[in-house]
Amino acid sequence: MFCCFPLVNQGYLAWIAFAPLIWFVARATSWKQAFLGGLVAAAVAWFGLLIWIPRVLVHYGDVSTGLAWILYFLLVCYLSCFPGLCCLLTRFCMERGGERYLLVFPLAWVTLEYVRANFLFGGFPWLLAGYSQTPYGSLIQLADVTGVYGVSFLLLWINTVLAWLARCRFKPAEFWPIVAGILLIMASVAYGQVMLVRWGKTTPSFTAALLQGNLSVDEPEGALARKFQEGYVQMASWLAPGSVDLLILPESPSPLTYQFDTSYREVLQRLAQRFPLGMIFNNISYSQKGSETEYFNSAYFLSQEGKDLGRYDKIHLVPFGEYIPLKRLFFFVDTISKDVSDFAPGQGYLTVELRGHWANAIICFEAVFPDLVRRFVRLGSELIVNLTNDGWYGNSSAPYQHLAMSRWRAVENRRYLLRATNSGISAIVEPTGAIQTSTPLLQQDLCVGRFAFLRGETFYTRYGDVFAILCAIIMLALLAYNYQLGKKKG
Repeated sequence: MFCCFPLVNQGYLAWIAFAPLIWFVARATSWKQAFLGGLVAAAVAWFGLLIWIPRVLVHYGDVSTGLAWILYFLLVCYLSCFPGLCCLLTRFCMERGGERYLLVFPLAWVTLEYVRANFLFGGFPWLLAGYSQTPYGSLIQLADVTGVYGVSFLLLWINTVLAWLARCRFKPAEFWPIVAGILLIMASVAYGQVMLVRWGKTTPSFTAALLQGNLSVDEPEGALARKFQEGYVQMASWLAPGSVDLLILPESPSPLTYQFDTSYREVLQRLAQRFPLGMIFNNISYSQKGSETEYFNSAYFLSQEGKDLGRYDKIHLVPFGEYIPLKRLFFFVDTISKDVSDFAPGQGYLTVELRGHWANAIICFEAVFPDLVRRFVRLGSELIVNLTNDGWYGNSSAPYQHLAMSRWRAVENRRYLLRATNSGISAIVEPTGAIQTSTPLLQQDLCVGRFAFLRGETFYTRYGDVFAILCAIIMLALLAYNYQLGKKKG
């Protein structure tokens, strides 16, 4: 499981990675044993996949090394509970309904992925099983119908079938699950090929430039201010006049405020005037609420005339990064964002008109929330712009993991995704999820590529996570049925 995701990135292993765990569940003597097995197996994987977190807490959160590792251990335990519960629920059904209920494992897995992605501190949908298939274009096209959960289900079904066949000693009468699995794979790949051809024919008619400044919050404030005031302007001068329609600046640790700093505002307004579709950039914004000041992590849209077209305030904040949940409980933890003590969440899904076309911005971590992104498209957005700062993660697997997940938002909604990052990896993602062009990590660079404003709604855009919700409903019904079955036997 660890090897299925970046940086190891051997996604094909996901087709067998879970089979030993499912085999263990089939042989477990109790649901308690099944839970413990799932917990331990997942903990090993999560410990390696998120190993970059303690460094972030120590370096940027002013957390002591010991406390950082304790918090990391708690996070790993929390995330590992979901696979553990999946094993528990499967074994519970098997003990009451018989061995055929081993086949509910994929339903239980998808149900708990959905729960993890949406509940407790706003959810943590990092590295769901389906994301392991990001490199395989034919498979991920299914996302415009089922989202990432459909691919997770397909993976877990094949893994379950492998354990099933071993359990029933390859009896011909028990081959129907593998036949169903083969048919599902064939249908998914065939659908993917059709979609690749269809959306691969999209003709981009605009050019975007994403400026990757590689600015660090560790730099002296004066030097950082000069880079914001002059650095992006200098980078923009590298572009041939008239060659770019839209300029995008990433989320980055700015000591200057567009809202109050007149000279900085004038610099950005003049910069926007060079581009027909203007400019999109990130900055902290402020609002007075009674006697208190609220801070927002915002995306600003400027027209070619230098006028404000709109401001989007980030809705889904990063727990412990931009705000502290349950402050009384976590009183000893500070936010990683040092510009302010605590951000307030935005209240609206904003789409902005750029010369007759509509676009939206999502900021950093928001790119891993499928339901959040699709809401902008439902409101008419024809282009998704992602402003992010992955500099917190350093030279680790996290920026690669973040990019891999972000690419699915383009597929789910069939939109171009322009991903501008402060430190890399900046990328222009096509509606098929393919990367048209990208930049290296931790370097100052330009990402220039073509895009189009696209209209229409996919099944996923219109109905969201209906597949995952259906899996959850079926799973709950099976649990209720087997619970009653156990009571009757008792």
